[in-house]
Amino acid sequence: MNFQLGRKLSDLFVTLYIITTLFLRFYLEPQLNCHFLISVGIGAFALLFLWALAKSKVIRPSFFGLWPGEAEEEAAAKNG
Repeated sequence: MNFQLGRKLSDLFVTLYIITTLFLRFYLEPQLNCHFLISVGIGAFALLFLWALAKSKVIRPSFFGLWPGEAEEEAAAKNG
């Protein structure tokens, strides 16, 4: 079974995911007693997880229309 989110739902998921991880990092950083490298590590792991979801095509973000849509990708695939 292949689970995929649509483009708009993927955009919403990515936006909420980034806002949540940023909030979590800003909330935890003062409690880490200036060990900012732990916060950077958490951020890097969060981006790695997001990249893995995109690479496995669970999410297909279009970055709110800035990335080519499905119709343009299919037309480009058919033409060449």
